Amino acid sequence: MTIRAILFDLDGTLIDQFQAIYKSFSQVINEMGFPVPSFETVKKAIGGASETTMAKLIGKEYAKEAVHRLRPIFEKEMLNDLFVLPGAPEILKFCKKNNIKTAVLTNKHGPHARAACEFLQLLPPLEFALGANDTQWKKPEIELTQLALSKIGHSSQDTVYIGDSPYDFQTAKNANMRCFLLSTGTHSESELVKECPVSVDTDLFTLLEKRIIPSLD
Repeated sequence: MTIRAILFDLDGTLIDQFQAIYKSFSQVINEMGFPVPSFETVKKAIGGASETTMAKLIGKEYAKEAVHRLRPIFEKEMLNDLFVLPGAPEILKFCKKNNIKTAVLTNKHGPHARAACEFLQLLPPLEFALGANDTQWKKPEIELTQLALSKIGHSSQDTVYIGDSPYDFQTAKNANMRCFLLSTGTHSESELVKECPVSVDTDLFTLLEKRIIPSLD
C-alpha cells in the first residue's frame, strides 16, 4: 500500500507533554481531596479526553468538575518541559519532501493541541491538528476520523494512523485504516503487542525506516 497521508496521535507519539499533564492533574486531584496518584498512574490513564482520564483517576461522578478546574491550571503549565519526541521533525520533513500529507488527530483539547504544535514548530509542516471539543466526537468514534480524512484529502485506504495506545489502534480499526504503534507513550511494547495485532516500533526513526520508506518503493 502506498502511503499518501499520515494522521498522528499527539501525546506520546510526536510530543512529550507528560510532565505538564501530571503536574496539572495532580494539583487538581489534590485540591479536590483525593490522594495524588503517581506519575505512571496518570500517564497510563491518558488516551481518552481529559474527562475520561479524570474518570479513571477519581471516578466518573467527579470528572466534569475536575476538568473544569483543570483547564486554567494546565494552560499555565502546558508549555513547560514540553519537547518533541526523537524522530518527529525528521519524519515530518521526510513526509513533506515526499508529498505525504500529515496532520494530528488527538483527544487532547483542540486549542491546547494546536498551541503545543505551534510552540514546537510542527504546525506547519503538519496540515492541521484536530482535537477534542473541535467537534462533538472523540477518538475512536469513526465520525471524527472521517472528518480528519476529509480535511487531509485522502481515503482510509491510502492513509495510516500512528499512535501509542490501544485507543489509537481502535481509532484506526473503526475507520478501516492501517495503524502503526509506538512504545514511546502510555504503553510499553509488550503491552501494545498483547492488546493490538499491529506493528509496534520503539521510536519514530525506526518506524520511518521500516514502515514509511518501504511504502514508497
